[in-house]
Amino acid sequence: MLIQLVKLYTTFREYHLISKRKKNAAATFNKAACTYEAAAVVQQRVGCHLAEWIGRLDMPVVNPVVLEIGCGTCLFSRSAIRHINPSLWIATDLSPAMVARCRDDFAADRRFLFVCMDGEAPAIAMRSGFDLVCANLVVQWFDDLAGALGRLARLIKNGGFLAFTTLADGTFTEWIETHHQLGLVAATPSYPDTKTLAHQWPPGGQGTIAREEVIRHTYSDAHTFVSMLKTIGAHATDRRPLAPGAFRQVLRTFGVGGGPVVVSYHVIYGLWRRDCTGWKS
Repeated sequence: MLIQLVKLYTTFREYHLISKRKKNAAATFNKAACTYEAAAVVQQRVGCHLAEWIGRLDMPVVNPVVLEIGCGTCLFSRSAIRHINPSLWIATDLSPAMVARCRDDFAADRRFLFVCMDGEAPAIAMRSGFDLVCANLVVQWFDDLAGALGRLARLIKNGGFLAFTTLADGTFTEWIETHHQLGLVAATPSYPDTKTLAHQWPPGGQGTIAREEVIRHTYSDAHTFVSMLKTIGAHATDRRPLAPGAFRQVLRTFGVGGGPVVVSYHVIYGLWRRDCTGWKS
């Protein structure tokens, strides 16, 4: 039945075009497939909020067909199916190891199909379109957010939704400011501001930034925070890493006395709905 419904293209047909940053992130996630969930506390919290929000949407059908971008270890998927009952959930990720783990965990759930692909260049299509395309803290990895949202929007049926969360400017501000105090630049990603995100919506529907929140999470010490950055792939940027001596200086300054450190996450919830009349690109 799935063969009749879903069209799959060659996986990683354009892998050579994927940016070095995303390749590094995929390699990190491959290594962290078994340990990611222990570090992804904020990701799980945000995913729960997104799942609850999606559960309140006016879906085109009772049992939606869903495409998830960047499923990771399926933390978000587990939360979402408590709020919606999909007829089909296609979970995708750039990391083969993450996809393999999810496939093993959901082997008994026939509603789920797992595909390894780059969500920014979706290699999948549904004849009738998806009722929902969703992504939890993933689109910040996209190199061309507006272009990627446009490609994902084309997969959505009339009246269907694109719902996502993303990190925005102000994330890791305490860590970044510590670098600035020392005349250094943090090797963390540059996240867009709210104004920029508000102008990324594709044609053929209506988009809005439905919610914003700043989560301040406490880590036991600076080293624990850095370890988390590596586990979730947030160190995978195009910026040159600091020299060892400079990095140790940052750690000492950020985690004065070796005690707990507080780090901010600026999270934006984006929602786009395709017009019920449809459109042609």
